[in-house]
Amino acid sequence: MSHTKVDRDEKLNKTLDLFWHTIPPIWHMTRTMTHIIASKEFDITPSKFHTMRRILDGKNSISQLADCLLLSRPNISRTVDKLVQEGLIERYPDLSDRRVVKIALTAKGKLLYKKMHQRIHDDMKFFFSQLTEDELSTVIKSLSIMEKLLVQPEKMKKENEKII
Repeated sequence: MSHTKVDRDEKLNKTLDLFWHTIPPIWHMTRTMTHIIASKEFDITPSKFHTMRRILDGKNSISQLADCLLLSRPNISRTVDKLVQEGLIERYPDLSDRRVVKIALTAKGKLLYKKMHQRIHDDMKFFFSQLTEDELSTVIKSLSIMEKLLVQPEKMKKENEKII
């Protein structure tokens, strides 16, 4: 094996080690914080919060929500029903296909989500404020690079199929 191949393998292994020692703990901390804030401060379940977030991201049907949240259609339908009853989202017919029912946040739902998101944002900002300017720049650059990987799901899927 060439020297550059060994260096690249070492870097990949180091990247994976750092990934597993940082990203899951940060994700766990963020999820825990989100759950506490949603339930204790806004009296809403984390499931409802994440459903509202995905609707704002453009997932406007039960099928799309179920797929992106990795839930069954009956489970997400129950969550949507509760959000409708609370006046946080509404159902409306798809004008191009009357068989399809779309969902959207109501003004009340948008306001609640905005308040929750800002509260979570403030806690995350405090977390990252411990970093220096240079460290923040490095995190931004690194996360931007990682984001590129996420916008290439088809390429990654094809590569993974080769392995299997």
